[in-house]
Amino acid sequence: MAMMTASSSLLAILAGVFVGALALVLVANEIGGRAGLPPPGRLLLAGGLGFGVFAFAIKAILIVEIGSMGRDDLAPTPRPRATAHATAADEAWPARARVSPFWSTWQALPATPPEPAGNRSTAAKIALGKRLFEDRDLSADRTVACASCHGLAGGGDDGRAVSLGVGNQAGGRNAPSVVDAAWLSRLFWDGRAGSLEEQAKGPLLNPVEMAMPSGEAVVARIAEKPGYEEMFAEAFGPGRAIDFDGVAKAIAAFERTLVSRDAPYDRFVSGEDGALGPAALRGMALFEEIGCRSCHIDPTFSAAGRDKPFGVYRPFPVFADDGLLARHRLDEERRAAWRVPSLRNVALTAPYMHNGAVESLEEAVRLMAVLQLGLKLSNDPALRMAVTPGPVEDGNRRSLTAGRRRALGDDDIADLVAFLESLTGWPAAALAAK
Repeated sequence: MAMMTASSSLLAILAGVFVGALALVLVANEIGGRAGLPPPGRLLLAGGLGFGVFAFAIKAILIVEIGSMGRDDLAPTPRPRATAHATAADEAWPARARVSPFWSTWQALPATPPEPAGNRSTAAKIALGKRLFEDRDLSADRTVACASCHGLAGGGDDGRAVSLGVGNQAGGRNAPSVVDAAWLSRLFWDGRAGSLEEQAKGPLLNPVEMAMPSGEAVVARIAEKPGYEEMFAEAFGPGRAIDFDGVAKAIAAFERTLVSRDAPYDRFVSGEDGALGPAALRGMALFEEIGCRSCHIDPTFSAAGRDKPFGVYRPFPVFADDGLLARHRLDEERRAAWRVPSLRNVALTAPYMHNGAVESLEEAVRLMAVLQLGLKLSNDPALRMAVTPGPVEDGNRRSLTAGRRRALGDDDIADLVAFLESLTGWPAAALAAK
């Protein structure tokens, strides 16, 4: 019966549109004739008048169509649950998520990273890039390689607060992980590089990191070593001389192979319900509820993912807490804008923050909850009780997120950490052994 009613309404709307369009053509012809418009002008006038009618008709049809749907038509199709995990997952999952499974909007990391048209990957180019990535002779004192700060035995970084360059000079920033960097549209903490090719050149010439005086000096250092000339010819074609652009392209091609595989989160959103335990499931729901996902956007869990190329920077901190800022030496750079880092494999890449001053993932979560989301840390049930959704704002009236609670307790922090640990998919041991 509902379908017959909807069909009748649609036919009535279409008939009305036809009659209205015909009337507008006649009106436009009359007005155009009195104004002395030639036939093409009258046609344009009729089109302009008719645009609004057609726009209204489209909206009306959509309203009728949606209104004719039953509740079952609007509900998302439930995914089959693995019997062995159904009870635990259902008990852990919030009631609203069981009714309307919001995980269907979350994205898994694609199997293949993007690559630019001017640097297609080949086995020869990747092999060359791997050798360059691990070559300490490409630093001024022959002691530092790309792999020194981006170790493949861990999470793709060096585990230090700040990295050490030539002469054991301390850098100014915590080394970001190179794993899954192929999906990011901006590299470095300040986002100054727009591609892996551009990023690869930076450390080689940085006076603190590898301290080579120029790209030409890097090329000369490579040319003096046996085997490189043949590898360049195989990677880029016969007759291609070793050049700095080729160095960067080869390193970037190798870095695009450093991809997370089989993270529990990815398996879960791809259909394997048992991939996440109860704590991680609660943490996933909380991650969205309190606003973490508005900056750490899946599948990269960064605002600098290639499918989200705009708005990659966020001010930090947004909310002031002098005690926390001083404890972690963050009070010197208030309101600085940083590229939102990826949370992929974040459980492997301590310490945290741009200065590497936060030792544990639990403390990093507490810090972000207070300084970015304006939440309190408390186990008081009254403070943690859900509140009416609304904008959370600071003194500058900057709207941050639609908050549903005012505080996080210790168990909330543990659940968020469990979810973040589910983003670990880096097969470090297998790749480091290659």
